[in-house]
Amino acid sequence: MCALLTPMNVDSSQIELRLPNDKRLIVAVEAVVAHAGERAGLSQQEQKELAREAVEACDETFSLAARNSRANPILRVTVSDFPNRVEVSIEESKDAQTGSADAFRNLSRPEMPDPVTAALEQMSVDRVHHEFREGRPRTVLVKHHAAGGRTYHKC
Repeated sequence: MCALLTPMNVDSSQIELRLPNDKRLIVAVEAVVAHAGERAGLSQQEQKELAREAVEACDETFSLAARNSRANPILRVTVSDFPNRVEVSIEESKDAQTGSADAFRNLSRPEMPDPVTAALEQMSVDRVHHEFREGRPRTVLVKHHAAGGRTYHKC
C-alpha cells in the first residue's frame, strides 16, 4: 500500500467584500468563504460550516452595531485562503455612519460582557479572535486544513 502526496494550491488569495445590512447580499459571504475553503482543501462539510459561521459572525456584528446606534453599518469582510487554512475577517467599515461612539467604546471595557464572544464560542472553527479597533469590533475566524495543505491519494 502506498500514498501519493500531492501539494494543494500553493497560491494564496484574498477577497474583500463591503456589505450593507441587507440579507439578500449575505449569500455573497457564503459563496466566497466556501470557495476559499475549497481552495484551501477543506472538506465540503467544513466549507459549509465555515460559510455558515462567517454569516453568523456577520449577523452578530450587524446586531452589535445596531445596539450601539450605528446607522447604516457597512461590514468589511476579508476572506483569505492559504494552502493550509482559511481566514475570515469581519469588521465594521470606517465608512459606516457613526452613532454613539462612547457606548460602543464601553463594550471593550474588561468588566463589560462581550456579546459576540458567547455566540462565537459555539463555532467549529479552529480559532476565533475578537478585538476592538478604533472603537469597532473585528472578528477573525480561522479554519485549518487537517492535512496541512496536502492531500493523499491511494495508489
